[in-house]
Amino acid sequence: MLNCSTKAICSRGFTPNVISVRYRRVNVQKPRKPDHYRAVIETITKPRYPWPKPSDMTWSERCPKPFSKAFKQIENNPYENILAKELKELFEQSAMVAIFHKNPVKGEIDFKTRKTFKMADMDHVVYGKSTLKLALAETNYAAVLNLFQSHSSIVFSSTSQVPKLLKIIKKMPHLILLASIVDGKLLSKDQTVEYGNLVNIENARSRLIGVIGQVNNRCLQTIGQTQLTMVRYLEQYGQSLDVNREKKSTEELD
Repeated sequence: MLNCSTKAICSRGFTPNVISVRYRRVNVQKPRKPDHYRAVIETITKPRYPWPKPSDMTWSERCPKPFSKAFKQIENNPYENILAKELKELFEQSAMVAIFHKNPVKGEIDFKTRKTFKMADMDHVVYGKSTLKLALAETNYAAVLNLFQSHSSIVFSSTSQVPKLLKIIKKMPHLILLASIVDGKLLSKDQTVEYGNLVNIENARSRLIGVIGQVNNRCLQTIGQTQLTMVRYLEQYGQSLDVNREKKSTEELD
């Protein structure tokens, strides 16, 4: 028998077939009992109370989350009150406040960002929405709360150095400028960029005063031109009368 099988395998026309054979058949109707450890775990994890059916429940019990949120009381946190007071003082004392959307970055990049702003005499801080609402709810800055819907950050500065701020954030793509408060006025992103592109506010004021002065001088010249021409004509007429009188006096003497 062995010789015949070896001859069949070694022959050229032999093609092997791989067939999966299952030696045990699973008994679905009467499965085998689990071992002791598994039986203990199944007994412990078996629910004692049946799952409630939504059809048998009232509408208030089907959706309990909004019902519980409506009557949920927020506890007064003393530490959050201190942070809100500090934040309110920063908004009132800062000449420039920039609001950014902050994309998630590594801690190393976040540390470099804060260091860069600190070297430029600016403070880069991050506060929670509840703290911001507690600090700015009843102030003139309440309109800013609509910008804090996701991850946000704020930059405070004691002086309005908008060009310097725009130059710094060019190297920080993870910070997206949303709005700013400069000298107590809320500016959008485009208005902030236009404000930063100004060379200097004092130079702009001096140029405006120069233009107004030129217009004033031109108006005075156009208004006084007729009077000046009248005065010149009268002077020429007076000089001609004097010349005629001198001629008559010389002729009488002769």
